[in-house]
Amino acid sequence: MCLLLFVSIHQVIIAALVAVAFAAPDRRYGSVGSSEEAEILQHDFDLQDDGRYNLEVKTSNGILVSQHGSPDGPKDAVVKSGVYS
Repeated sequence: MCLLLFVSIHQVIIAALVAVAFAAPDRRYGSVGSSEEAEILQHDFDLQDDGRYNLEVKTSNGILVSQHGSPDGPKDAVVKSGVYS
């Protein structure tokens, strides 16, 4: 019985270590297959006096961000929407 318990504990420990190894974040940042940093081609941010804003960002690796928001939520929380591609 002791041998059976010992084998089971080892199996659990090995399974946990394998799970942690596979769950580790990928250390590669940036676009797929690229080791270069992307250039910001366009960055427009317009903030109005009433809290509304518009944001447009384009990068050299094809990332596009378009977002707008306004303090229309409860307790003037910013409600925002937009797209990312």
